[in-house]
Amino acid sequence: MAARRLLVGLLLLAGAVAGPVAADEASADRVRVTTDRLELVFALDGADPVAWRACHPSCTQADAGSGTAVRFTGADDPPQARLGLRGPGPVVDLQGLRFAAAGTEEARARRVTFHADLPGGDIRLEKSFDVSRDGYEVVMTVRLLGPGVAALMTDRRLELELGAGRELLPPRATGFAALLERLQRVVVANGGVRVLGDDGHDPASVRAGGWAGVRSRFWAILLRPDGAGALAPRPGPGIALLAERSDGLSWRYTFYSGPVERRALDRADPSLDRLLFSGLWSWLRALSLGLLSLLRGLTAIVGHPGVAIIALAICVKILLLPLAAVGDRLQEQVNAAQARLQPGIPLYALKSLVGFLIQIPVFIAVFDMLAEDFDLYRVSFLWIQDLSRPDALLRLPGCLPFFGCDLNLLPFLMSGASLAALLRFRSAVLTPALARRQRRNLIGMTLLFFLLFYTFPAGMVLYWTSTNAFQLVIQEARRLGRAWRPGAGPGEAPA
Repeated sequence: MAARRLLVGLLLLAGAVAGPVAADEASADRVRVTTDRLELVFALDGADPVAWRACHPSCTQADAGSGTAVRFTGADDPPQARLGLRGPGPVVDLQGLRFAAAGTEEARARRVTFHADLPGGDIRLEKSFDVSRDGYEVVMTVRLLGPGVAALMTDRRLELELGAGRELLPPRATGFAALLERLQRVVVANGGVRVLGDDGHDPASVRAGGWAGVRSRFWAILLRPDGAGALAPRPGPGIALLAERSDGLSWRYTFYSGPVERRALDRADPSLDRLLFSGLWSWLRALSLGLLSLLRGLTAIVGHPGVAIIALAICVKILLLPLAAVGDRLQEQVNAAQARLQPGIPLYALKSLVGFLIQIPVFIAVFDMLAEDFDLYRVSFLWIQDLSRPDALLRLPGCLPFFGCDLNLLPFLMSGASLAALLRFRSAVLTPALARRQRRNLIGMTLLFFLLFYTFPAGMVLYWTSTNAFQLVIQEARRLGRAWRPGAGPGEAPA
């Protein structure tokens, strides 16, 4: 496929509104650190986060119901960012240590430092966490201090485990929508994204500055080591990173725990931007990013993502009118040739697809953009509770294979608009028999798209419903225009 230059781009939405920063709260067994977008609770036994919550655009807004949040670690999950020492010799249980804690305030972060003595008393483990005041980054520094450290670390390596909490697991999905709801283990490095296998046994290394972790459709928790490391086999969704052997006795890790959203990712590290639309070719990804910017610009103008999706469908349809006109001319040429050659080979079935094929790159770019746009996550519109999920107008008495348990209205509206355009079409050159055959083929394609889109997110189906409805309007406007011109043809094919 040939690359196309993006024609339009508008301003991004304004940044999130900051809220107050809460003070550290300590109890006999817990230390709590809260900032604008993060909330972490540490257990003094092990000094690991036993609760890790991220909010968008802020936790204040999420608690008030005007934002969203996810728990990377919750009550039923194992502690996050667990440390261990792997190697020969006696087992050193870092999780069983009892730590003391102290909190300090920095200009851009809130710091909590833990320290505990290993059995024997001549080695101290120190862990500090710098939690960003207004971002999604957490920096963990680990140090081993004391005269016995060199002997302890001979042939041992520090291991860090990062898991996926229950709230990060994808929601239940049916039909083709199940392909969108996946939990992936990823490595972001060298300007690309590598998706690791689900079994956790594929070897992978992480260089200094690279990222590794777990992402869902809308959220990610990743770590970036200051030094190189290797991913070790680990059961379940998550990663285990082994630090490379070195003479140093200090390790530093940066965590990103937040939405898969372009502004937040760019702020943490511009390379994380590759998480968006990572499965597309570079030029097609650029088209998706351009459409995302256009959608956000339209949202800023009209005030709601649902209305902006309708406006986006109209804008894209207008921009594609020259390509659609080419497709219409090819369609009419083939219709005329088919009428002369009947009942020969249905040539129109080949050439008439050209008008559709030349629009496929835009189709793919829009599809991926709407599938990963965080701004649609848990946003309601009309009867739709969540634009990132099927519209679910009514609950069915029972669940159907493939279709699920809900009646989704938008796929019916989408198909209805498409069928209306089809039934209103009249060709000036096709014979009645060929027109009926062409109509049957297009009806079959409409039913195929109905099955494909029935369980897709409402934002996607809203876009294609708006596209089909606008196409019907264009077709009827052309029909009315021809009615005022003597000798004009009776119809044009729908695009």
